[in-house]
Amino acid sequence: MNKYFVFILFLSFQMILPQQYFWSGNGTENDFFDEENWVNYSTNQEPNNDIFSPNSPIEYELYLTCEININQEVILGVNGKIVVIQGEFNADKISGEGEIVLHESSYINLNDDYPISEGISIKFNSSDAMVVLTNTETSEAFYYYDDNTFYENQPIFYPQSLRIDNYYENGSVLRPNSSASQLTVYSEFNLLGNTLNIDTGSTYNDEIIPSQFVNNISSFTLNRGYMVTFAQNSDGTGKSKVYIASEERIEINQLPSFLNNDISFIRVVPWNWVSKKGTAGDIDYLNNSWFYRWSNTGEADLEREYAPMAWGKGAADDENDIDIIKNKYKSTHVLAFNEPDDCNGQSGQYGDMCVVDTAVTYYRNLLKTGLRMVSPACRQGAVFDWLVDFNNSAIQQDIRIDVIAVHWYDWAVNPQSSPNANPQDVFNRFANYLNQVHNLYGLPIWITEFNANRYRNEWVHRQFLELALPYLDNLDYVERYSYFPPNNGVANLFDENGNLTLIGNIYNDFESEKSISNDYLIQNNNLDYTQYENDYEYECYSDDVFLSEGNLIDNIGIKIYPNPSSNILHISSEVDVVELKILDLNGKVILNPLPSNKVDISSLKNGIYLLKVNNSFIKVLKN
Repeated sequence: MNKYFVFILFLSFQMILPQQYFWSGNGTENDFFDEENWVNYSTNQEPNNDIFSPNSPIEYELYLTCEININQEVILGVNGKIVVIQGEFNADKISGEGEIVLHESSYINLNDDYPISEGISIKFNSSDAMVVLTNTETSEAFYYYDDNTFYENQPIFYPQSLRIDNYYENGSVLRPNSSASQLTVYSEFNLLGNTLNIDTGSTYNDEIIPSQFVNNISSFTLNRGYMVTFAQNSDGTGKSKVYIASEERIEINQLPSFLNNDISFIRVVPWNWVSKKGTAGDIDYLNNSWFYRWSNTGEADLEREYAPMAWGKGAADDENDIDIIKNKYKSTHVLAFNEPDDCNGQSGQYGDMCVVDTAVTYYRNLLKTGLRMVSPACRQGAVFDWLVDFNNSAIQQDIRIDVIAVHWYDWAVNPQSSPNANPQDVFNRFANYLNQVHNLYGLPIWITEFNANRYRNEWVHRQFLELALPYLDNLDYVERYSYFPPNNGVANLFDENGNLTLIGNIYNDFESEKSISNDYLIQNNNLDYTQYENDYEYECYSDDVFLSEGNLIDNIGIKIYPNPSSNILHISSEVDVVELKILDLNGKVILNPLPSNKVDISSLKNGIYLLKVNNSFIKVLKN
């Protein structure tokens, strides 16, 4: 009787648990709803036909790897679950009542205006996973998803533990706000030798980097969605380079010769995906994803990244200034001084900042931020003389510039005499100017102030802007721009009642392109113009990720079950188990249990691990 009771209890337990299916990709097409692309974990067989229907709730646990594209809606029932592991899932929307779970190196991209129903729980089990909502603005993402997002089964909230970042003009990115490592450095080429994980946000210099890694780093990996700055000297100076893993992981098998075994400064920060269009000043309601405000006192918000500026000497002369910039949420760049070339005005009139050597001295201090460096923004003509001297001095001292900032007001043609200038002629001079600057420096450009000149009438400004905006958005070397209205009110963005003017409507309605369109950016700068490639190559073997069987070197079989598991893994082997180890995917031993036919993994965080049984390695999933 007891045997029958146990058997019935076992069957009941099996019936209560949702069935688990693993992506195999064995179907003729990469079709999410094609049953031939799925394998039942318990039976190792393909499911019956028609159990996955685009119009019916899915009550199964679906484990996905590789990249899967589906241009329609997926409906989850209350027991339904989509689990992504080392893969990317692209769809229109996920609706219903179930869960989406993301493990390491996992991404979900959804395109609908309302991409995730409020009944769906979003569960992150790795700090490098992210959900990209390409047509859901950040404020909407906050409204809908701030209270149903989890990290390792604990609720997370914006901004303390949940990041809601921009995804260009109309989208958003959800991910854990964590200081966990997104960068691994290696002491040898080809990702070999000793390894060190670098925490996000912290500044690593030769006082913090373990001694065995100071000037002993030769290769690295950087996770998608992050930026890293490496420098030779502990204050961020010396030969240095910025790497941005915007849409793709970066793997560098061999650092440039000037950094190989010569790194004493490292800083990793989260990347933020902005469009080109910004504002000069803290101006909202213009569909802009970034702004600056001639100071370091601004703050990012849900909709916009803030680019801090060290306006003059007083914002770059002590450690407090550096800490202010480093602590800015969602900031990836620092703008250097405002028109320091002008000895009689702006920042150049204070503290001898119009003297090139003085300006370079204080600019050097800004390198401690570990952010991408934007040059001083000079008056229109000074970019061809004062800034040239500044750049030459910086090069001689190994001081990095990543981006050239410019101001342009068409001053070169005596604008006082042409209030009704031909807008096409104004635009042509603007385009030629940008081309000359780029030919001179060979670096990306930010146009932080520009208009058709205060002596021109509103019509000229309006027509000029209509020509300039699409041109700037299609010009690959222009990363960002911010229209700055003349101070005489002739071409304002808003009227006296706070309503958009004709020019304001033009700027507001223009849909701007990505600031950086590359999947990754290995930044050239004024110290190094060499073009480098990313060594990362995406490979996917769906069978390997969900492997529950391994083979010993003498072909004696091993089976691990259940896999995935939340607590006990059972090991079925035709030979004695003499060695057991649990390792992470970097090869670090996490558990070293006594040899047995079962191992308790309940203490592990959710994720993928390697189970070593004797001489065989098998991937297991802790859920």
